[in-house]
Amino acid sequence: MKEPILIVLVLFVVVGLAYSPLKNAKSNRVNTNDPAKTSSSVGETNGNLGNSSNKEIAENIKEAKKEIEKLEKSLNEEIAKSKRSPYYGKINMSNISGLRQTNPDKEYISLSTNIDKNEAIKITGWFLKSEVTGYYMIIGKAALLPFPFTKTESDVILNRDDKVYLIKGFSPIGISFRTNKCTGYFEENRTFTPSLPKQCPRAKNENLPTFSNVYDRNDECIKLIERIPRCTTKGNEFIRDLPDTISLACKNYITTQINYNTCVATHLGDTDFPGNQYRIYLNKFGPFWRTTHDTINLHDENGLIVDSISY
Repeated sequence: MKEPILIVLVLFVVVGLAYSPLKNAKSNRVNTNDPAKTSSSVGETNGNLGNSSNKEIAENIKEAKKEIEKLEKSLNEEIAKSKRSPYYGKINMSNISGLRQTNPDKEYISLSTNIDKNEAIKITGWFLKSEVTGYYMIIGKAALLPFPFTKTESDVILNRDDKVYLIKGFSPIGISFRTNKCTGYFEENRTFTPSLPKQCPRAKNENLPTFSNVYDRNDECIKLIERIPRCTTKGNEFIRDLPDTISLACKNYITTQINYNTCVATHLGDTDFPGNQYRIYLNKFGPFWRTTHDTINLHDENGLIVDSISY
């Protein structure tokens, strides 16, 4: 309803400003018909009035143009507002990273939240769309407790301080997921872009069992565990290189208990277990937006614009 009202206002301004000098000019022409005036004085008066009238018309047209420009700007702003989502300003989109990458797994857009502490926003069903190509990509679900290649996905619901990476390509573990205290283990023998946070508890800080009744042998195992980096597993090839003095209990612990699954089982109940990052894979390969001169819009489930980036 606002757009027609503004258009009518524009027409009123234009007609009003243009009609005023014409009305004055007509009035002046009527006055010059006074028979008491001499022909020379009438001609002189008509010339002066004509010049004055033309100048006034030009000034009024100039003012009318300015008013039209203001109203056009206001109209465009109202049109833009009518297309905005109620989530506008609450979810912010970054520029595209890896825009010229040939590998779609390295091309992504990040989202951040600007919401109150107790507010939550579901973004599953939202979509990215290029204004130039018209192509779009829908945001799907994600696993809240991920296990590689096991699909147990839920709607993506963002809270305050959450961050989302919308990766154009494919997941190294076959699913979209939310990070947690242990997902740093996924980085081993896989490549994530951007890299996953490595927040796994150090193996040496876990509640370690007794590996040997011989104190020296037990200490030897603990020292060995202390050297294992965060979010790192050790396989049989590592065990083969260990000295014979290392107990079997120690070797078994290293190969079976320092890993993602054990980390999850041990720390699932920790208050800081859930991460604040989502990795959403859009599973696309070909070009969807231009590498230059394009605008990407983030739309909500009703097609309204949440945020835009232009480049």
